[in-house]
Amino acid sequence: MRGCLFVILAGLAVVAGAAWFGAAPLTSTVIASILEGSGYHAASSTITASADPPPRLLLGHADRVTIDGRDVTWRTFRAARLELTLRDVDLFGRTARSVEGTIEGAELSSVDDPAPTADVAIEGTGSEADATILVAGTTVDRLVKAGFSKRFGVTVDSTTLVAPDTLRITAAGTTIQGRLIIDAAGALTLSTTLGSADLFRFDPSFPLQLTTVRVRGADLELTGTLDPEALLGG
Repeated sequence: MRGCLFVILAGLAVVAGAAWFGAAPLTSTVIASILEGSGYHAASSTITASADPPPRLLLGHADRVTIDGRDVTWRTFRAARLELTLRDVDLFGRTARSVEGTIEGAELSSVDDPAPTADVAIEGTGSEADATILVAGTTVDRLVKAGFSKRFGVTVDSTTLVAPDTLRITAAGTTIQGRLIIDAAGALTLSTTLGSADLFRFDPSFPLQLTTVRVRGADLELTGTLDPEALLGG
């Protein structure tokens, strides 16, 4: 009887140990599969999950999930690197209480080739996080020149960003200025007396909606909302 009891206790100890120490690696693998199913791929990716106590992970609850991917694609969206930390994650419900992180080298859809890029900072609730996008002034200059050449057949000599939301354009010895706005479709648009021209938008497969734009020094700062739970298929 004692020997049988010892075997049972030993077996329970093994199961408990497996649940305690094996929950995190198993959950990380599951999350990787969920991400791939939602369209996420990366040349290299590290995914970690943690909970206190660890066996809660086996019930689909994580206190913290971190995703660190390089050379990332999400459906047709591309970025050099994605680093996100999601907290209070329900893997079965595909939800998260909050998220924070960055996206570096996010490609922007535009008439320009190669595609321009921007860096994105993310912080907020899991379903609607605030996103701040910084676009270099040199990138804006290149986009405006390409856009005006394609839409109006005009060669732009130079551009200047002026706070709070103005862009001055010099072409053929003449200077005009236009207002930078976010249109109803979520594109960054330059509105001038000659007409309007879209400069860029985020890939429509990526759940980020632009809302405002302002000049910040020599660069542009845009704000928007991101739905990080879409990465989890939520």
